[in-house]
Amino acid sequence: MRSAELRLEASSYTPHSTLRIPHSGWGGGIDPDTHRRLLQLGVKTLGALVALPEEAVVSQFGGVGRQLWRLAAGLVSEPVVGRVVPEPIVAALTFFTPVGERDLLAHALDKLVDRALGDPRRSGWRVQVVRVHAELEHGASWLATATLKDPSATRERIAAPLKTQLERSPPAGAVERLVVEFTAFAPGTAELQLFARDASAAARAGRRHALQSAAREIALRIRRPMLYHVIEVQPWSRLPERRYALIDFEA
Repeated sequence: MRSAELRLEASSYTPHSTLRIPHSGWGGGIDPDTHRRLLQLGVKTLGALVALPEEAVVSQFGGVGRQLWRLAAGLVSEPVVGRVVPEPIVAALTFFTPVGERDLLAHALDKLVDRALGDPRRSGWRVQVVRVHAELEHGASWLATATLKDPSATRERIAAPLKTQLERSPPAGAVERLVVEFTAFAPGTAELQLFARDASAAARAGRRHALQSAAREIALRIRRPMLYHVIEVQPWSRLPERRYALIDFEA
């Protein structure tokens, strides 16, 4: 929810208002850590937030707390500057044979994070929330989510918390399909924003658009997607079907 909407709602809220304070992963609002801390304190509505003394909120959340309190109270009249937040970015990988080795899964995770980072929609943005979903044999599944305290655009920092969860609580069976999804973003640095506008980024986006158009045409003709990327995941294996895996081509 945008700050303009916050002000409109705040001007007429009641003590029993059920308006929820928005999470930034929904395309606007506060950052995930602040959102979590507010929920832990039982603050779920604008009315509940304004009922607290402003200085008490500031003592807990600093400058962000003051801004939130004043927005909820309808005291902010500064102009609203709109921004476009990327839709979730997904990269998926299908193994030729189910995989249970953690080192192989970690290697595949790196490949998927790299692929998602290369999506043109991500240019100029850092990743704040990432999750990985595994489809296991016999219909089971496994899910891990990480919220980065410091949003990042580097594979190592994005994949690290997911690998930690993989080690601490691995899937309960062999993995048939692995999916990585970036679900929330933060604006990049000035350098990243400049890079997002350069000619090479535009050229990459143009090539990808052409490929997506061709992929959609193929899917319409044969009624199902049939395009994949072949990537190397276990080059040391003697079995060809273990050396490579298929990553879906996202149209």
